[in-house]
Amino acid sequence: MSVRLRHTLPTVLLAGAVLISGCARSGSDPKADGQPTSGAPATRPSPSTVLPDGIVKPGTALPVGDGAWTVTLQSFERLPAGTVPGVPAGSSAYTARVSVANQRAQIATAPQTAVTARYGALGRPAGEVAGGPQRVRPNRSVDRDLRLVLPDQAQGLPVTVTVEATEEGLAQPELLFFEGALPGSAAASPDERAPQGSPAGQSVTPLGQWNDHVRLGKVTVSGEGASRTGSLELSVVNRSDAPMPGLGTTLRILTGQDLHLADTVRPVYGYRDAAIAPFRTATQTVSFRVPESAVGGSVTVEAVDAGSSKITFEGVLGR
Repeated sequence: MSVRLRHTLPTVLLAGAVLISGCARSGSDPKADGQPTSGAPATRPSPSTVLPDGIVKPGTALPVGDGAWTVTLQSFERLPAGTVPGVPAGSSAYTARVSVANQRAQIATAPQTAVTARYGALGRPAGEVAGGPQRVRPNRSVDRDLRLVLPDQAQGLPVTVTVEATEEGLAQPELLFFEGALPGSAAASPDERAPQGSPAGQSVTPLGQWNDHVRLGKVTVSGEGASRTGSLELSVVNRSDAPMPGLGTTLRILTGQDLHLADTVRPVYGYRDAAIAPFRTATQTVSFRVPESAVGGSVTVEAVDAGSSKITFEGVLGR
């Protein structure tokens, strides 16, 4: 159920509206630390009641370190209004507990953990929490609470949680994937539906459409003055039964008919490129610089993957 994978800690490009907290049931409080495939087969059908191999339901204990530890995600709970300060109107706060249990007969140092969550069919970022090594008594656990603030339209949508557990003395984490639905029910909009056999091989793809395993949303522009800020969503589908290291995509923003290079960005989840679960999609909002003179004109975006394959998208810079 677990896979070892190296990952790096790139610079933060975007912060989500999430709240994180941690707690422990034994020892001291935990301390926060801190290529995509091409030509892959079509996405495997995955009804809400069936999970792909490698992803388990909340409440399932997954082994780490040949069974020396187990990691369990509890189901998401909606917190009462007013429990978490600063929740905007039209949104709700949720919590889920991640437990790392010592299965040995002696005190041991718990693995470092980095937990990330993505929600909905497009896998938009929901939140993250990290925990450092901590000594744990036999048959006891370290608990960390993942808290999310999500729009009410997210009620009933699935949340995929990735736990990266790195044992003491090792450089590579074991990847564990859990998936459960938020409380409530909500009908997914067309934008929330994952691609099913999207076209590939187009020379140029309009922004907002899929090309094989990649989609770039339409650009919106904000700010004033000589330099504006543009933003769009990058979505990447993992069409394999193995984890993807992350979005693994660099965007080159080109404006106007002369294709002036306005910016180059490599979007990541939080402070690193979190792995994408098998047969799941990840979406990240990307921000970049836009010259004032280019606003309202054409924009071309090259999506370059880790193997240097390129997909070209075109659209208009929104005002």
